[in-house]
Amino acid sequence: MKILQVAYKSDISGGEKVLFDLAVSLKKRGHEVLSVCPAPGPLPAALRENGVETEVIPFRKTYDLAAVFRLARFFRARGIEVLHSHSMLTSILCRPAGFLARVPVAVSTEHLTMELARGGRGMGWRERAKARYYRALDNTTSRFNRAVVAVSEAVRTDLIEQGMAESRIVVIRNGIEIHPREPAAGRRLRESLGIGPQDPVVGMVGRLSPQKDYPTFLRAAKRIAAAFPAARFLIAGEGPLRGELAVSARELGLEGKAVFLGHRPDIVAVVSALDVFVLSSRWEGLPLAVLEAMAAVKPVVATAVPGTAEAVVEGETGFLVPLSDDRALAEKTISLLRDPALRRKLGDAGRARVEGEFDRGRMADDHEALYRRLLESAR
Repeated sequence: MKILQVAYKSDISGGEKVLFDLAVSLKKRGHEVLSVCPAPGPLPAALRENGVETEVIPFRKTYDLAAVFRLARFFRARGIEVLHSHSMLTSILCRPAGFLARVPVAVSTEHLTMELARGGRGMGWRERAKARYYRALDNTTSRFNRAVVAVSEAVRTDLIEQGMAESRIVVIRNGIEIHPREPAAGRRLRESLGIGPQDPVVGMVGRLSPQKDYPTFLRAAKRIAAAFPAARFLIAGEGPLRGELAVSARELGLEGKAVFLGHRPDIVAVVSALDVFVLSSRWEGLPLAVLEAMAAVKPVVATAVPGTAEAVVEGETGFLVPLSDDRALAEKTISLLRDPALRRKLGDAGRARVEGEFDRGRMADDHEALYRRLLESAR
């Protein structure tokens, strides 16, 4: 099959990481895989390094009608059989472009819906109007898709509530590359940061943005530090709130304890250095960071938002706590720090769950089968 993957951003995070893994996996299976990115950046560079032909075609948001024609010309010129766009805003442009180019099969993946992200709830009239506008365009243009992939049941439910045809939605959950256990990498990172082998380490991985609700994590860290004065808190990621969060950490008395690592290519080493992985997000589609932590045999304490709750099994692979509740987040984390045997039990169960249900190969299998079925139907 001749398959094209279209990305929303040119960084490698979230949905773009899913696109990368999917494109590389399909390429290894003998398919002709191409990709389109909106700008130069880490994603197109990494795709090219892995043998995936990648074109940079600039496009903006939904009003960029010129981009629709640019994309359509590219699709037609390359004889694309399967067009797969990632994220709502990218798909709103790619769907009509695929129709104009007469691409046999167009599929889109919704990694996170406007409703799941609280896009239309509890906000000003401008934000609510914008959310309605995007949802209407998403529903209308989805008619050009033969299938819309939801990365979790939570996303599927929101798409149906949004008004998208239920018959068009297919759930294919995210998968990750499962690395061998690497405790030595975690020990080396601890040593490089001056952290002792017995010092408790709690951490979080994710973009420094409002979605991840780092202020709740920092408030919980203050409570944890009161119970474990030697505890350290690792934060891996970049984003617009870095300066603000650094100030908050100092004001909470966490200077020297909260370590902002910035963007890290060695996320496996970062997670391996932790005793407990935390995710305080306000919303998630299906968080890769949680899957990576579970694969690294780490217990998870996370907010009980729908997407995360599909990955973490309460009491078996970790604990789920109420949204924005730093006390509950701290209490569950402290209980794990006090109980090494429970940490090992939950970590082992998490690893087994990822191996059984969230492997990258399974994700590629499901997409490959979907493409074949739709392409045979189209022909």
